[in-house]
Amino acid sequence: MKSDNGEGTYTKWDLEKMAAKYDELAARTVPDMELFYGAVTDAFPEQSERVLELGCGTGILTARIRRIHPDTAVICIDNSEAMLAAARQKPELDGVTLTRGDIREPWPDGPFDAVVSTFCLLALEPDEQRTVLKRAYDMLRPGGVCITGCVLRPPTAEEEQRCLARWETFMQDAGLEPEEIRRQKESWGAAGDRIPTLDAFREMLEAAGFTQIRCPYRHELNAVVVAER
Repeated sequence: MKSDNGEGTYTKWDLEKMAAKYDELAARTVPDMELFYGAVTDAFPEQSERVLELGCGTGILTARIRRIHPDTAVICIDNSEAMLAAARQKPELDGVTLTRGDIREPWPDGPFDAVVSTFCLLALEPDEQRTVLKRAYDMLRPGGVCITGCVLRPPTAEEEQRCLARWETFMQDAGLEPEEIRRQKESWGAAGDRIPTLDAFREMLEAAGFTQIRCPYRHELNAVVVAER
């Protein structure tokens, strides 16, 4: 996970510097990575002509979308030029629209068949998350889906600590350096109420207008939540 707030967490400069190694870092910090991203792409409507990806980073998810939905027009927004530069170097992303921008600002014109994000919304304050989800609802076609792959806070403090301990073990086993593990854990702590529980996130989606909400994947701290317009 990443954050640009709080002592000991990532600054914007850190994120720019690490862009070239971001894919490797993701593989060492996201347990069950293939299942997680598979749940995201499985949630796409069968007919997906236009998809908007928020906070695409280096295109980890984007590449999977292109592989599974090669005829889909994919439009991506990210606020890091270094991350986008890394994405542009991937041949499999040829034809993808990669745009630098802040997802809190106006988006490209809809409608979209899907609005998707992974590990993106936690960088925003709760009221900003609500605004983004409402905009996603407004810009989806009827039957379109908002797909959010994210971290969610467990319902109790005890379960949260158990999940964090298992996450630390995963990162150690994946060969992540102790300093990086420390930064990852501090990023979680610094995120505070930006990380909702599943129930709280469901309430945010309902407030945005969504009524059909499901969670097809959940493992420890990570989840995929799908809301259909």
